[in-house]
Amino acid sequence: MKKPSTMLNCRITLKRLFFCFSMAALLPACSLVPTTQPTLEGFPAETVQVVRQQSAELEQLQSLNTPSPSQQRQLRQLRRELQRFEREVLESASRLERKNEWYRAAQQLEGAIAVLPTSPVLTAAYAEFQERRKLRGERVRMEIAIHQGEQLLKDIDAYKRLQQLQGRDVLTWVELKNFNRKRRASAEELQKYAELALLRKDYGLAQSGLKVAKALYSDDLAQDKENKQQLEQSLAEANRQLRKRNPRRTKVVARKPLPTKAQPIPTAELERTLDNGDLPSARQQLTELEQQAPDHPDLQTLQARFDSMVSAQLETALQRGNELYSQGEIEQALAVWREAHTLAPENMELRGNISRAERVLENLRALSTPNGAKP
Repeated sequence: MKKPSTMLNCRITLKRLFFCFSMAALLPACSLVPTTQPTLEGFPAETVQVVRQQSAELEQLQSLNTPSPSQQRQLRQLRRELQRFEREVLESASRLERKNEWYRAAQQLEGAIAVLPTSPVLTAAYAEFQERRKLRGERVRMEIAIHQGEQLLKDIDAYKRLQQLQGRDVLTWVELKNFNRKRRASAEELQKYAELALLRKDYGLAQSGLKVAKALYSDDLAQDKENKQQLEQSLAEANRQLRKRNPRRTKVVARKPLPTKAQPIPTAELERTLDNGDLPSARQQLTELEQQAPDHPDLQTLQARFDSMVSAQLETALQRGNELYSQGEIEQALAVWREAHTLAPENMELRGNISRAERVLENLRALSTPNGAKP
C-alpha cells in the first residue's frame, strides 16, 4: 500500500502533465496550423495567391534603379498578368451588378482591392460602383415610399366608410387621427425623396412621388400655403423636364394663327405618323400641336398613345441591350441604349446602363493599352 505522501506526489505530477498538455495544444497552434489567405469569390485560392506573389515581385522590380533587359521583360509580363486579373474582376463584378446582386459585387471588388491594394483601376471602379449603389438605394427606397403612399390613398376611402358606419365615436376618432398622422408623414417623406430625385435629374420618379404626396396632403395644403407653393413648383419643374423634347424644337418657329374651337387643328397627319412608328417625327408634331392648341380635345389622347409607344420601345431596347451586354457585346448594347436615349432622355435606368457601359469600355481600353502608350 502506497504512502499518503507518495499518492500526493502522483496527483501533483498528473496535474502538471495535464497542464503541460493543455498549454501545448494552445501555444503552438499559431505555428503548426497553416494560416489561410482570404478568398475571392469566383477565383481559385491558387489564383489569388499567385496574384499576391506577382504583385510583390512587381513592386520589387519597380524599386530597381536600372533593371536589366530580362528584368524589364519580367516587368512587362507581370503587368500584363495583373491587368488581366483586374479585367476579370471588373467583368465579374459587372455581371453581378447586372443581376442586381449588389452586395456580392461589392464583396468582389473589396476582395480584389485587398489582393491588389495599389491598383488604381480597381480603386476607381469601386468608387464608381459605390456611387451607383447609393443612387440605386435612394431610388429603391423612394419606390417603396411611393408604393406605401399609394396604399394609404386606398385606405382613405376605407376610413371614411368606417366613420360613416360607426359614427363619430371615440374609437373611430382615434383611429382616424392616427391614420392622418401616418398619411402626413408619408407625404412629407415622399416630398423629400422627390426633391432629391429632382437634384439627380430623375424627373419621372420625382413626378410620381410628388403626385402621390399631393394627393396624401389633400386638404392640409390649404392650410399650409408655403408648402403647397413649393410642392407645386417642384411638380411643375418635373413636368416641364419630362415634356422637354429634342433641343431643336426650341428654335423659333413661324407662328400660325390659333384655331378657334369651332375649327380644331386636324390630327390625321399625326395619327398616320404614329401608325408608321416614326416616333421622332410624332414627337415634333405633338410639340407643335401643344404650342398651337394646348386645349385641343385630341391632344391628351394622342400624347398618351405616344407615351405608350415610347415605353414599349424603351422596354424592348433595355431588354435587347441587356442581352447584348450579358453576351459581352458591350459596344452593340451601348448603341442600342443610345438610340433609345434620344426618345427617353429622362429615363434613369437607361442613363445608368449607358454610363456603366461607357466606363467598362474605357477600363477595358485602358487595360489593353501597353503601359505608357496613349490609347
